[in-house]
Amino acid sequence: MTRSSRGRRIVLHPSTLAVFSGLIGAFIAFLINRISGGDASQLIWVALAFAILFSLGITAWQVYMQERTGKQWMTMLQEMVFQTYLLTVVSDKTEISQIAQQQLGQVLKTLSDDQQVNMLKFFSHNGLPATFIGDALQGSAALVGADLHKMQFPKIHLERADLSRVNLSEANLSEANLIGAVLYRADLTGANLSHAHLDGTNLRGVNFHGADLTGADLSGSYMGVEKDRVDASGAQGRTALQPTLRANLSNAILVQAKLGSSYLAGADLSGANLQEVDLSKATFSGANLQGANLTNANLSEATFTGANLQGADLTGATLTWAIFDHADIRNAKVTDEQLKTLSSGNNMKRDA
Repeated sequence: MTRSSRGRRIVLHPSTLAVFSGLIGAFIAFLINRISGGDASQLIWVALAFAILFSLGITAWQVYMQERTGKQWMTMLQEMVFQTYLLTVVSDKTEISQIAQQQLGQVLKTLSDDQQVNMLKFFSHNGLPATFIGDALQGSAALVGADLHKMQFPKIHLERADLSRVNLSEANLSEANLIGAVLYRADLTGANLSHAHLDGTNLRGVNFHGADLTGADLSGSYMGVEKDRVDASGAQGRTALQPTLRANLSNAILVQAKLGSSYLAGADLSGANLQEVDLSKATFSGANLQGANLTNANLSEATFTGANLQGADLTGATLTWAIFDHADIRNAKVTDEQLKTLSSGNNMKRDA
């Protein structure tokens, strides 16, 4: 290898370019400060932000233009993330933070699926806010099947992302934005999803066992399989669903959650805490709500055809125009006055 080629490789090394970009930014800040007579603190921060953004741009460009090892590039990008995050914290300027996040998001979108997963873990392990990732993972399929057990992603934006079969058990996804995401057969056992946004999500086969969904919005979400089917015996009101696709919300905490117009046919909600939950117009055909706490819940116009409500507590629940055909309400805490408000309750199983 000639001296010129060696020199070129050193100059074009990402770390060298990052140093150069920082020096350029510092020099720009110095010039601005001199020209303004020493009173340009805000302009200095803008110049430093430019330096960081420039270095991020160089990284993205070199992903395509230069040979590299995966470990080398991930290290480089992690350095860039720290630089950008620290800059926004120190400067305390909303405009700089927004620009930096947008540019960082563009860089992260150039990574491979494995690299995106590793970067996400890097954020969690180092206590960096997941919101700093911005919209880089919105609509992404990079996390399919990923192991993110116990990761910390509060307020993360994953709209329309494909999270099929992902392991997020015991993870922190409080206030996360998962609108329109696909969580097909995802494992969220014991996860914190309090006040998360899951409206319109595909939750077939999802495992929410013991998860905290307090105040979460699951309006219009889909947790069943095929509608309007009967089982092989031809029993009326029994919805035939594949066991592996039934959502598991057993022992989940859904206090004050929103489940209006959701489809939970065949779902397991046994022992779930559904106090003050909005279940209006939701479908629970063939669902298991044995021992569930439904006190003060809104079940108006909901469908519980063939559902198991044995031992459920419906104290103070609104049942106006709900359908309880073939439902099993033995040992359930429900009054005759409440049942009189039903739209239909044919062939209900009740205590003698």
